[in-house]
Amino acid sequence: MLFYNCFLTVLIAVTITAEQEDLNSHRSSDLTATRLKEVQEQLVQLSDQLNTLNSQMATLMASVANDQERSCTHNPVITDCSAVKEQRSGIYPLKVCSEPPYNVYCNQTFENGSWMVIYNRFDGPDHTFNQTWEAYRRGFGQPDGEHFIGLERLHSLTYGRSYEVAFILHRDDQEHVGIYDRFEIDNGRDHFPIRVIGSGRGGLRLFPETAELRRFQTYDRNNLHPLARVTMIEEECGFWFVDMPHGHDSPGFQRFCANLRQLKVMIRKRPNAG
Repeated sequence: MLFYNCFLTVLIAVTITAEQEDLNSHRSSDLTATRLKEVQEQLVQLSDQLNTLNSQMATLMASVANDQERSCTHNPVITDCSAVKEQRSGIYPLKVCSEPPYNVYCNQTFENGSWMVIYNRFDGPDHTFNQTWEAYRRGFGQPDGEHFIGLERLHSLTYGRSYEVAFILHRDDQEHVGIYDRFEIDNGRDHFPIRVIGSGRGGLRLFPETAELRRFQTYDRNNLHPLARVTMIEEECGFWFVDMPHGHDSPGFQRFCANLRQLKVMIRKRPNAG
């Protein structure tokens, strides 16, 4: 609103100055009267436009405020999806530690609900997941669409806490599910590795139950074979991998990355966890 007021004030001043210069160059009283009348009419028009813009801005600001109030009232801030009392899945503002609230999607239908979607792909627009290390660290996308919550947030959520994780893969018109009863992400000093991965159940096994360290790796920050980096760009493949400078160059690695295009990952506080 302030911008429009300043703009119109300057415009009025320029118009008056131009008219005054025109009047000084023409001494005819008739011409002077005509010019003054034109200036008055222009001032009236500009004043009307200013009032209209002010009214439109006030209406817009009121509408935004009402929308924010309805959103906050309908979905109160939560500390975890287990705090959602409704059976309806949807977006909720989440607050962890001192970080400002951010929106997450809580799935209330899968295995009795309380699942937070942290990674969701369904082969939407290209390049959504072809992101740099820095983008994966911060997170990107929209919580009700294709997105990744961010490695920093995932570390804050799971480190030292009791979470389980579910991987849901849609492939060949079938749903494949794998659930691990423990899941914890370490900090960024060691590339946000999976610090803890528990026992798995279900038909999908993304991670063998071994002690190998799996760091998060992207096309621009990794310790993999050069051919693997090419695959990561082609398939938009940022994920947790074991460091193998001379591996991950096989067709199996390419199939794994291609499967990520149809993957959803969710976390939930373990039952009876504090």
